[in-house]
Amino acid sequence: MSPQFRKIDAATLHYLPASDRHPADTYFHFSFAAYHNPDNIQFGALRVLNDDNVNPHDGFGRHPHRDMEIVSYVVSGKLTHWDNATKVEATLGRGDVQVVTAGTGVWHSELNRDDEWCRFLQIWILPPAANLPVRYAQRRFDPEARLNRLLHIVGNTDNRHEVPLYLNQDVNLYVSELQDPEARVTFTVQAGRQAYVNNIEGRVAVKGVAELDERDALEVVGPAELEFSLAGPTAHFIVIEMAESAER
Repeated sequence: MSPQFRKIDAATLHYLPASDRHPADTYFHFSFAAYHNPDNIQFGALRVLNDDNVNPHDGFGRHPHRDMEIVSYVVSGKLTHWDNATKVEATLGRGDVQVVTAGTGVWHSELNRDDEWCRFLQIWILPPAANLPVRYAQRRFDPEARLNRLLHIVGNTDNRHEVPLYLNQDVNLYVSELQDPEARVTFTVQAGRQAYVNNIEGRVAVKGVAELDERDALEVVGPAELEFSLAGPTAHFIVIEMAESAER
């Protein structure tokens, strides 16, 4: 199925159903590894969004990266991180977030050492420059902080003092879990900005646009006013907002 193209006022919105992904243990939102699609390389500075299911006592062993900004968002289970720059070994659970600036080069691992499956979003953001200093940070979030509201989990260098975590690129990441049938969450995509919306779990309605099932996504080029509400018992979604780019 090809993306469905929609235009609402001045906004352009592309609806991308989960059936367009290449499911195995990972759902690839963009061309990566075994999934190669020259027409789906990136969305602005967003280069990778992999929805990874990690087997118990498995994961991604020590491997190198450089010149990339990497965000991990844990959906379920536990994920243990290690890197050679900070020598940090930390375990993250549901809703926890880590950011890594690979910059000049870093070795790291992301492992599921538990007896249960782990699911996490692996998000790669293109950096504004090469050879940035390596940096690692993580944050544990109270589930109530994202309940029926948008929680700003990752910001940028301009708003770094207002957000728990930040990247060097001009991006912002927000998450929300809706459980109240009356809840309405709004988000503005300003002119000159764009956003990638991924429904992680459940079913969410985007007023006047679409109802997103689990793993469905929506590309939005502003200006646009988005209103989210429940289209099922629960919904859990992420919004990745950034400067508008000609890069698809």
